[in-house]
Amino acid sequence: MDIKQLGKSMEHANIQQHSNSAHNRFGEDPKVSQVNAPVDELTLGNKGQEDFGTYKIDTKKLAQIKQEFHKNTESFKVMVRSMIEKQGGNVSEILKALANGEEVTITVDAETKQSAQEAISEDGYWGVNKTSERILEFAKTISGGDKSKIDTLIGAFKEGFEAAKEAFGGELPEISQQTYDKVMEGFEAWKAE
Repeated sequence: MDIKQLGKSMEHANIQQHSNSAHNRFGEDPKVSQVNAPVDELTLGNKGQEDFGTYKIDTKKLAQIKQEFHKNTESFKVMVRSMIEKQGGNVSEILKALANGEEVTITVDAETKQSAQEAISEDGYWGVNKTSERILEFAKTISGGDKSKIDTLIGAFKEGFEAAKEAFGGELPEISQQTYDKVMEGFEAWKAE
């Protein structure tokens, strides 16, 4: 599998909270409906590093990135589920209604609003800085830190960003554009090292 194909995996990581395979590994949650979307997978084996010719992927680091992402994604889902259930809502029913294009009204309580604002703040886990750092760390990890792959990684990132825009109707929130800009700055800084 080459870097361009891995870019498709990056695209899915940005669009989906977790892949079908991750969903199966961590068990089904009857309260959350799964979106079935095509997912590219890369099986790296169980060595500390896997040799792909000109570079090595640190599989331990990659597993750590995935584990941290899963932990934070689950935490976010629990926060949202709790907020919905406090209002007497059913997550599965709400997701089904949204999937059917129905309008759903949910009142965000002050505690959840504050937690969400912290999470997307400049240095929050889902904020511009931390998200761009994770994307760049992922790119460096899958390329084995090989700077000759930067242009391919940039192309894969741009392709994934455009696919995300298309999936969300052609436009993403401002925080997404800010993250895009920060990632591009990071790629340029890496090139200059």
